[in-house]
Amino acid sequence: MKQYMLMIVLSIILCVPNSQVAAAANDDPLLPNADIILDVGHGGIDSGTMFGTIEEKDMNLAIAKKTYKYLQKRGYRVIINRTEDYALSDDNKWSYGGRHRKDLAQRSGLANTIKPRMMLSLHINWSKKSSTRGPLVIYQNQSDSILLASLLQESLNRVYGTEELPVLGKKYYVLKNTKCPSVIVELGFLSNRSDRKLLGESHHQTKLAKAITQAVDQYFSMTHPK
Repeated sequence: MKQYMLMIVLSIILCVPNSQVAAAANDDPLLPNADIILDVGHGGIDSGTMFGTIEEKDMNLAIAKKTYKYLQKRGYRVIINRTEDYALSDDNKWSYGGRHRKDLAQRSGLANTIKPRMMLSLHINWSKKSSTRGPLVIYQNQSDSILLASLLQESLNRVYGTEELPVLGKKYYVLKNTKCPSVIVELGFLSNRSDRKLLGESHHQTKLAKAITQAVDQYFSMTHPK
């Protein structure tokens, strides 16, 4: 599996502009050394949740690109696992299962190969109740993930004026199968009219990217002080 994953990582690196991947010394000199992987939810044939012609995958990517920019400005080594409308399952030639499982396995497999200090999986939420709104951060059952989720939730709550608490993700494949501290960041509800309008605005997307960056700063100052 390691050989397959190495080929996958190298193919991603070769397809991503130099400004998108910051490499440093690593135990394996062929692999990049990353502080953070930004896992951009969905892509390609997998649109994620939808409202009319609005597709989650596009919002995820727009916010991830802005987040990448702010994290890089703060000096973090960041990898973003897609920079275009692309299905990660297309790269998965090593695991079994259908397209959806291959997509999820590709995301966790990349993180487990590169071994960053954290992975942030960016998504947009949906609820049957159109009144439900705001951010929600979902964490692994381990202390660093809980800390990261709490800091992100607090920072994103300030953007929305909400008081939501992060929740444990017991059944999420990416959280269960990724070894580094990881969280799923639901950035708002496409099913809510107010959130939907905000999520489509570049200014609000920038506010979300800054809020994520502030929480990451707090996390690293607490867990990896300089």
